[in-house]
This record gives sequence, C-alpha cells and structure tokens, in this order.
Amino acid sequence: MITHRIAVIGAGSMARHRGQALLDTGRTKICAVASRRLAPARDCAGALGCEVAFDDYHKIAQTKPDAVLIEVPHLPQDEMTLWALAAGYDVFVGGNLAVNSQIGTQIVELAADNGCLVEAGFQRRYDAAWEEIHRLVHDRELGEPIMAVTMALWLAPADSWYANQLVSGGMPLTHMSYCYLNAIRWILGAPTVVSALASTGVLGEAGRVQEETCAALVGFDNGAFLSATASYIRPEKMTDAEPRFVCSAGGIQADGDTLTVFRGAQSEIRSFEAEPSAFVRQAHAFLDAVESRTAARNPPVDALLDRRIAEAISLSARQQRTVTL
Repeated sequence: MITHRIAVIGAGSMARHRGQALLDTGRTKICAVASRRLAPARDCAGALGCEVAFDDYHKIAQTKPDAVLIEVPHLPQDEMTLWALAAGYDVFVGGNLAVNSQIGTQIVELAADNGCLVEAGFQRRYDAAWEEIHRLVHDRELGEPIMAVTMALWLAPADSWYANQLVSGGMPLTHMSYCYLNAIRWILGAPTVVSALASTGVLGEAGRVQEETCAALVGFDNGAFLSATASYIRPEKMTDAEPRFVCSAGGIQADGDTLTVFRGAQSEIRSFEAEPSAFVRQAHAFLDAVESRTAARNPPVDALLDRRIAEAISLSARQQRTVTL
C-alpha cells in the first residue's frame, strides 16, 4: 500500500481534524505543518505525529510532500492554493474553493494546466446518510424531486474571520455553501436561478459580512427548488430545523445519522453508521483520486459553482432582483 506524504498548511482545530482524518485512513504520513507562527505549527505537528514545523508555508517544499492539505481562512487560502498548484502538488482545501470566482477560475485553470488534483472540503457528500438521500432522489424511488428546505444557524464570533467580508468571502459562501447548499445541489442537479433576501447590522462594524442572515430560493433545471435560510445569529440553545426533501411520491427528513423516509401514509426510519466519519471517507476519496488521477466528488470546476451561487445570492439580496446563473 502506498503511504502518501502530506504537508499541512494551517494549525487550527480544523487543520488538526482533517489532518487526523488523513492519518486515520492508514495511508498517510504528515511530513510537515506550516503556520504563520511557529508555536502553533509545532503544536499541530506534534498532535499529528510530525516533527517538522515551519512559520513559512513555502518551506514545506523541503519535505517533498506528495500532496498538500490547506486549512486556513479563505483569503490566505487562495494564495497558498495557487502556490501549491504552481509547484505541482495535488491539493486538498479544507474550505470552499476560493474567496471569489475570479480566483476560483485561476485555480481551475492552473490545476488543469499542471495536471494537479484539487478536492474542496465539502465532506457532507461523503456522509452515509446523505449518500442515501442522493441515491433515493437520483433513483426516483420517491418520485420526482420537488423541493428541499434547510435552516442553518451559527453564532459566529464578531471578531472571527468568518464574520469578515474580505477574508471569508461572505456568509453565503462560508456558511450557506456548507449548510447545506453544496450537498443539496449534488442531489437536486444543476442550479439555474437565485432569488434572495438578507439582513445585516447585528454584528455591526465596517468590514463585517454584508449578509448576516439570508434566505435564498435556488431553482434547478429539473423544476425542483431549494428554500435555504442561514444566519450568523443563533439564539442560545436553539437548534437547526432538520433538512427536508419533498418528492412527488414521498419525502425525506434528515437528522444527523438518521433519515426518516416517507412514502404515502407510511414512514421508515433508517440509521447509518457514524464511523468512519465523513471526514475520513473524504480523506480516502482524496487519496484514491491521487492514486487513480481521477477527480473525487468535489473537483475544482464543480466547487467553483458554489462560489458563483454565493455571489448570485449576495447580488440578488443587495439589488433585490432575481439572478440567472
């Protein structure tokens, strides 16, 4: 079995989490960790069984990695991804593809030109319960898809990079794409039109995200649509409503590792194993892609669409008009 040498850029909790997921495949070795500050890089490296840490991400080249995991805020992620692709590395980005569609297009083109693989960090496509939703809808077991409904609330700290428009790329990109827009378009198909409303002002201050709370309708080419709401405002102890899918002959309600499948007057509860986690399953898929030289489920040309949808949501909300994709 091939052991892949992975360099990690980033030293936060998600860098550790995704790095550990790669280790849990039994197919990797972390060869270096780089961060802006050496102390966190060393701490993260130690947690991942690595003895090499840098305060300059360019230095990871010294360790001759086979691929690079980048888990940092979106704005610096762009620079690091372009550097890694220019150097010829396959790249696993823990976040969305890019902070804007212009950079995303550069990433798509550079990856293609240099023969590099890129996997974006949408692990929900590897979640066993969501794989079953995908199968049920695509096989038309519940009839034709009609709509999906989601709500995603998260109390984003006002001083976090998530709340900074420039660094994050905005709430529709950082929050709505993950919860749950990317996974739902994987299930429903090609999006064609967006209409959105948004509010702001609770987090306050110039430079903060312009859409703190957002409601979006996304139409798909098969006639189905998604009604998605998301917010960086979350009352204490309030939970998200479970994602729901309505089809012409039934429906699905998702709750963690459990699905309730409805057919007429009947319902069935289906439970799925939580292990291996979606993160580990995605790590395996990335390594399989590296070995086979074929894309996994979140290639850059697909992930770029999430950036374009997020931009369309923001544009629709700000100009109060429907936007065609």
